[in-house]
Amino acid sequence: MTAKRFLFILFFVSVNQFGFSQANNVESYYVPAVNGTKLAIDVYFPDNYKNRKLPVLFEFTRYWRGKEDPKTGTPIASLGKVDKNFLDHDYILAKVDVRGTGASYGVRTGEYTPTEVKDAWYIVDWVVNQPWSNGKVGAYGTSYSGTTAELLCAIQHPAIKAVIPGWSDFDVYESPSRPYGMLATSFIAAWSQYVNWLDQNSVENLGASVRRVGEDFPIDAIKEHKNNPIVLEALTAAPYKDSKFGDFKFEELDPVHWKKEISESNVPMLVLTSWLDAGTAEGTLLRLQHFDNPQKVVMMPTSHGGGSHASPFIVSDKMVDPVPSANEQLKLRLDFFDHYLKEKDKGVEDWPTIKYYNFGEESFKQSDIWPPENQERIKYYLNADGKLDNLEPDEPQGMDKYLVDFSVSTGTNNRWTTQMGKPILNLDNRNAADSLMLTYTTTPLKESLQITGTPVISLSLSSTHQEGGIFVYLEDVDPDGKSRYITEGGLLLEHRKLAKNDMLDKIPYHSFKKSDASPMPIDEIEEVSFKLHPTSILIKKGHAIRIALAGADKDTFNKVPTEGIPTLSIYRNKTYLSFLELPIIK
Repeated sequence: MTAKRFLFILFFVSVNQFGFSQANNVESYYVPAVNGTKLAIDVYFPDNYKNRKLPVLFEFTRYWRGKEDPKTGTPIASLGKVDKNFLDHDYILAKVDVRGTGASYGVRTGEYTPTEVKDAWYIVDWVVNQPWSNGKVGAYGTSYSGTTAELLCAIQHPAIKAVIPGWSDFDVYESPSRPYGMLATSFIAAWSQYVNWLDQNSVENLGASVRRVGEDFPIDAIKEHKNNPIVLEALTAAPYKDSKFGDFKFEELDPVHWKKEISESNVPMLVLTSWLDAGTAEGTLLRLQHFDNPQKVVMMPTSHGGGSHASPFIVSDKMVDPVPSANEQLKLRLDFFDHYLKEKDKGVEDWPTIKYYNFGEESFKQSDIWPPENQERIKYYLNADGKLDNLEPDEPQGMDKYLVDFSVSTGTNNRWTTQMGKPILNLDNRNAADSLMLTYTTTPLKESLQITGTPVISLSLSSTHQEGGIFVYLEDVDPDGKSRYITEGGLLLEHRKLAKNDMLDKIPYHSFKKSDASPMPIDEIEEVSFKLHPTSILIKKGHAIRIALAGADKDTFNKVPTEGIPTLSIYRNKTYLSFLELPIIK
């Protein structure tokens, strides 16, 4: 199998994670949207459809609404089990190529642009005025189309009754564009290449062609796509959150920008996501806390799209079936839409607000508020001899030096590369990686400890270089000394200045704006505080807590600085404290 073909399969698994099937009853249309731009839409009908008015479920996708054989023009099966399950239960499906993609006309001026959001009004309004529509619509999807499902609420069309955003983006800059302010070329370059192939209808690389609308092939539409930006080039040229990614700033390209409109829509949401999928967990929890929509959240221990298990207590180097199972995930979706679009009482109102997986315990917990009740924030201080404990250091000059090792890695199957459709593997034994980092570890716990929420690290730090990055990994160390990855955080040091954000309480926030960025002063102590990705784990009695500090993740993030090897000094004394703050549930 060629590398290009493998890449295509990875992306397709991400979008259609539970297999393939094909409905026979499909009609294709062009529908005019903003400025009359024609968007391609496929409408799938249930096999037993007999001129009934049914609810319609949308997927607005950037990854082709459908494919065909490039030689014969014959449609190629492209529906997944999620789609088929809806068709089998009397829903009509509407798959839309968003502006500037597939067979749709227009030029992309960014991802999730305000223009693309407004396009959806025209599509929804057209659908509900068709003879087969009963006037009620919903939307669902994974990854890109999970985000467009949420963004559909922003248009506030009265026909929209419920949406299911799956593994979706919330703050496009922080995840997935520039995590920690850094460029992760390892997966961005592959995604950029793939979507460029799609936009150019690169049959040679994709092994298929975009599905046409009607008899004529959309040559003119594809010609317009030649003016689409190359994602990697656009991201490389846009280092700050107030930079333009295409024609719009990052701040205009995500659901946070539409908070008021989405909240006012009051559209119910079922949010499916994972603790270990890029930054989607943080976005999920911020949405839950600050958007007014009725929400039910299922926080899983899975890869992107829910296709495989990801817990480092369960998974080693081979894929393991996910929890909830594929069929359970299908049922969740169906029950949710049945409840809101068909007025069938599926008990959705009685579901917990959030059902979340607890690592270590390896089972689900639930809560109707977030954070859960009885959360306290407890500090663990970095101390001499690599110790991590609750006692403030009493040394007058305690400090540790770390020469950055650029060979440190979380591997090629981590929380970032899973967005490429990869399983999460090999995070169950971090001892070799720990040996390349600066580590601080507690003594074995005398009682089990429940961590649930967003950890924070605060470092008194100096560097021999103006440029650099810092990574911090939270790990569980079992009685045999084996360490397991739990979560991580990081920061490009030029973004260390703290800013205010109404959504974050007691959690350090960085604006990532150009005006707040500045080089590190050489060999001067700076306070560097940042959040780790949220998690939930039971650290069992006899286990220990470890943090591991690094200046690189070679298989994911670009090297910073590009030349030279910084020495980082971590201060841990009476004057300059460094500590880990953990959200503990009593």
